[in-house]
Amino acid sequence: MQNLPFKLSAIALTVFISQGLGAQERLEKIEVVHKRSSILSEITESSEKLVAMPGALGDPLQAVFALPGVVAAGGSMSSPAVRGSSPSDNSFEVDFMPAGYIFHDFGNSIFNKYLLQDFQLYSAAYGTSYANVTGAVFDVALRNPKYQAVKTTLDFSLFNAGVFVEGAITDNLAFYLSGRKSMLPLFFSEGEEIEDEDGEKTGVIINDAPDDNDYQGKLVWEPNGNNQFSLSFTGANDSAAANFSQLAEFSLKNPEYQGDAKFKRGFNSQSLIWDHFAQNYQFKLGIGSLAGDERLEYGKQATGTDGFFQDKENKQLSLKGRLNYRLNEKHHLLFDAGYFDHQVVFDYDMFLYNCTELDPDCDLKKGERITDKHKVDYTSQMLAASHIWQINDALQSELGVQWHRNDLTDENFINPRLALRYQLNDSNRINLKAGRYNRLQDIEYLVEDIGNPELDSQTAMHTSIGYEQDLADEWSWSVETYYKTMDKLPLGLSGYGDADKLYSNEVEGRAYGVDLMVNKNRTDRWYGWFSVSYGKSERTDLRADVTRNYYADTPLVVNAVFNYQINERWNGGFNFTARSGQAYTPIVGVRENPDFDGRFLPIYGEPFSERFDTYSRLDVRFERMTDFFGLDAKLVLEVMNILGTENISHIDLDYRKINSTSDLILKENEDDFGMRPSIGFSVTF
Repeated sequence: MQNLPFKLSAIALTVFISQGLGAQERLEKIEVVHKRSSILSEITESSEKLVAMPGALGDPLQAVFALPGVVAAGGSMSSPAVRGSSPSDNSFEVDFMPAGYIFHDFGNSIFNKYLLQDFQLYSAAYGTSYANVTGAVFDVALRNPKYQAVKTTLDFSLFNAGVFVEGAITDNLAFYLSGRKSMLPLFFSEGEEIEDEDGEKTGVIINDAPDDNDYQGKLVWEPNGNNQFSLSFTGANDSAAANFSQLAEFSLKNPEYQGDAKFKRGFNSQSLIWDHFAQNYQFKLGIGSLAGDERLEYGKQATGTDGFFQDKENKQLSLKGRLNYRLNEKHHLLFDAGYFDHQVVFDYDMFLYNCTELDPDCDLKKGERITDKHKVDYTSQMLAASHIWQINDALQSELGVQWHRNDLTDENFINPRLALRYQLNDSNRINLKAGRYNRLQDIEYLVEDIGNPELDSQTAMHTSIGYEQDLADEWSWSVETYYKTMDKLPLGLSGYGDADKLYSNEVEGRAYGVDLMVNKNRTDRWYGWFSVSYGKSERTDLRADVTRNYYADTPLVVNAVFNYQINERWNGGFNFTARSGQAYTPIVGVRENPDFDGRFLPIYGEPFSERFDTYSRLDVRFERMTDFFGLDAKLVLEVMNILGTENISHIDLDYRKINSTSDLILKENEDDFGMRPSIGFSVTF
């Protein structure tokens, strides 16, 4: 794809990253006590389990990587690929509104562990409430503030520090504020040269250490029992800067990018939501503003050369409404509407790379140097309706339809969705779901000069069928099989007669598999779950009539999570993950770099035809409740990848050792996630 240098430099900058795992469950029964918002001001039992999950560093959203069908696409610290879809196909919502991003570049999510009320991952075949998405939906609900005396909690660990303040202002007005800062800069010194796993200098010199921060706040006003107003704001930032010397692998492969590089991204969002509660319906109306910026500078030389840069600014105004109406005991209606105004500005001085996820040799498809600035303005709209019908005591149906439109490509979509639930008895049920989905191409593929404005939107079909059974003593198990098709994916046209179009819609995909999960809720001091996923993901180049593995294809994934309450003060547990090695393209030869004498580039073999060795990782965690000068406190001891497993995420030429085209010398690169201990401490006053 055209922003390859952006991706390569960003990856090179985001070193020594921390990432964990997480899980989700539904809260099946709630009891209203005092205020209506009180049921939403407590972290659910399932969320508390996620906070304590080993490897997550107290970050519940990292639990997603311990769920069936979810893998990190390209290493331990990469974005989630869910059931064979691309990470780019995912959608993120926070409190009913679109989110900028929910995971930092350096591992953890952007949310303080005290804020999460509920988290749902919809892997496939979800309902009509979500639009412009063909992959998975990550729906995050932040809890309401508690009506209590103002309390402050301080958190410290090896990787971040934070403060959380919460309390009531009046009887009907409460708030919380959260701020966190990464501790990674403490582990680096300006001018320090990074060493590899063998202790050798890499030629990468730290200018500014990898860093991130985030903040959240919410103010809730309840004028009466039927209305609630919530004002929320969220923001996050990530940054890093380094110098790539002439000895750095990145510079040896891409001499034009030698020099200083700087990466930063961030966003700020605000929203106002009104919830109205009545006897037979609930109405929600929200307005939100989102502004973000992502910039990469690279190849800046000490000689004064300005180098290259890519900058993307985006603004989005969102207006959403939802009506949940109960006609009677058998019939239930759900209506959704949304209006979104988008503005994206691209500013760049770079080489054009004409390729997509389908191309394993994107780094070899360097085009001409281009400099320009583009502004893209467009709107999109969504209307949706669903009818939930309790046909009889055993059978429930949900039939819905969604209309989605955008004026950038001037397309309209009608997407039907269907779900059937058959209750065999009190403990056994069958679920069948199907639906059609669409999303706009990544905006970079649609911008004039670097993309093709004539590209159609991507579409997908999802189907799934599952069986669930509840057992004694809080045991349960489920199995679900799924099948996805993906159409009108982008194809890079480099080398074809119509290469001036840059991209076409000539790629199809399919993904299918089965997920098994055995779950044990907390009883007798312990809880845990075990899951096994088998899946296959492929992409077909329709122009060449060739079908290949998708780069994130991971046939077998096994997860096991266990937590035990040792006594009133101590609990401990482990999280184990093993999975098939992801597909990669072997390097079969060496060729001269046509742009630089004495430099060399790889010759690739059959795309995505081989696999890395099996990936595995074991994390352990122990937690102790204590007191600190009479204050409630908690001590956490955690070791990620305690076995020190070396998991390979990338194979490339060893450019330092290659002096001719006959020197086929390869270097295996680990995913930068060696054994990583952590100690954390929190205190509330």
